[in-house]
Amino acid sequence: MRFIIISVLFLNSLFACSVCYGSPDEPAVKAAQAGILFLLGVIGFVLSCFALFMYNLNKKSQKV
Repeated sequence: MRFIIISVLFLNSLFACSVCYGSPDEPAVKAAQAGILFLLGVIGFVLSCFALFMYNLNKKSQKV
């Protein structure tokens, strides 16, 4: 019940930001898309390094 009252009072802040309402050709939208792609690349790099580390540990443990 308390959440409903708070959400009604701050209804404007629950809507999407102005970047989401803009046209796809705006620089802010392009920057947000580039940021998302960069962060996905970072996550992919870290996960692939972790997988390579696990592969190397498995390979070394089989030698012993």
